[in-house]
Amino acid sequence: MTSDNRLFVLIALFLVGLLVMGLLAIGGVVLFGRINQPTRVARPPTATAALPPTVRPTATSTVTPIPPPTNTTVPTFTPTKVVQGTPTPGVGTATPTVRPASTRAAPGATPAGTTTPPTGIGGLGAVLAAIGLAGVVFVARRLRTTS
Repeated sequence: MTSDNRLFVLIALFLVGLLVMGLLAIGGVVLFGRINQPTRVARPPTATAALPPTVRPTATSTVTPIPPPTNTTVPTFTPTKVVQGTPTPGVGTATPTVRPASTRAAPGATPAGTTTPPTGIGGLGAVLAAIGLAGVVFVARRLRTTS
């Protein structure tokens, strides 16, 4: 084995080992994530004391006394003065515009006329990128062996 091929093999083995370690780490997170979750144990039914039978109301009505009204004072209106700043004359004085605050839609509702913008390269783009990179690897290997 030549030194160029040996370096390629060592780098490839390092990358494969890194991939395997990443997969093991993901598996460990999933496994230990399930272990640390509280387990749901079916509880046996608890014994309840027998309640005495309820008394059914009769058709007779009872008079409920109404409490007399209390003497409360009515709040009085006290006007407050509002001090507004005087605008300074000058060129290009900007007046603030009031815009309504955005309202939140109900959970799960899609606002009318809006769509989620497309992001990423999609499934077809990923497949084409993988094929292109594989082609680059094959062309690079072919050029290395011919020279």
